[in-house]
Amino acid sequence: MWKYIVGTVAFGSVAYGVIRYFAGSTCYCTARLDGLVIIITGANSGIGRALSFELAKRGATLVLACRSIDKGIILKQEILAQNYNRQLQIYVKHLDLTSFDSIIKFAECINTEFNEIYALVNNAGIFYYPQELTVDGFDVTLQTNYLGPFVLTHHLLKVLKRAVHSRIINVSSEAHRIANAYDLKAITKCQSEFRSHFKAYSVTKLALLLFTHELSKKLAKTNVIVNAVNPGNVETAIYRSYPPLSKWWLYALQWPIRILIIKRPHQGAQTLLHTLLTSNRSTGQYFTECKLALPSSIAFNEALSKEYYSLTLEILDKKFITESEC
Repeated sequence: MWKYIVGTVAFGSVAYGVIRYFAGSTCYCTARLDGLVIIITGANSGIGRALSFELAKRGATLVLACRSIDKGIILKQEILAQNYNRQLQIYVKHLDLTSFDSIIKFAECINTEFNEIYALVNNAGIFYYPQELTVDGFDVTLQTNYLGPFVLTHHLLKVLKRAVHSRIINVSSEAHRIANAYDLKAITKCQSEFRSHFKAYSVTKLALLLFTHELSKKLAKTNVIVNAVNPGNVETAIYRSYPPLSKWWLYALQWPIRILIIKRPHQGAQTLLHTLLTSNRSTGQYFTECKLALPSSIAFNEALSKEYYSLTLEILDKKFITESEC
């Protein structure tokens, strides 16, 4: 009898230890955000959804930027139902990062409706998405994960600069370490050639880090700080196109392991929450597990970040932004 009890306790202790280890760090910042406007892209699911609830608890005014207005409205209702703060304001706005027209329309709306913005969280992203071009002629993965946030960020700089201090948070990934400078430039310059879905994703996450570094330098004399965050491996809909997880029966087979070692969305949101709440004014940094971390050796390379910023402007043909906007 006792051996079964001891065995059960031992197994439970090990399982709990494993879950706690992979759950990652927790943000313990106590700062309030009452009335401060925060934009979250991809807010209606996954990490964006979890972050929305966390920020609402701290009184932030939320702009839920979603492809699906209906899902955004449902999220708004759920947040309001869980909060007793009658002053809480939540706005649901349509944003499709695969369309520059949608991005510009969204930014114009924000610039008109709000005097200032405290933070822009570039959270929306896709993984292992079928290779195809957007209406603007760019690879869907590159535009959703990088070019879209690049254009959106520049169009919101004026309203971000109006705040006493503001923050731009780019959601990257440890997957950036897979990409190298050759992959980065090759995929960016020619997006119609075949490339692996893993490589395409890793390139966009490296691109976001380079963008973070370069933009932080351009905004060094302003009130805006720019940082990148690695949320970790999180159980979200981002895997919906990934074959080993897109089929329900394959997912079911992996579930006992995934529930132990993969973060839940609210756990994945902790480092984002930390970068929004911390009094640390460091800029151009990479955060993981609620603390500063070192990215790959090329991620913050001075020459490469400047070169890639210029390359981005070149492929966009400087149609949507200009360097003078920084």
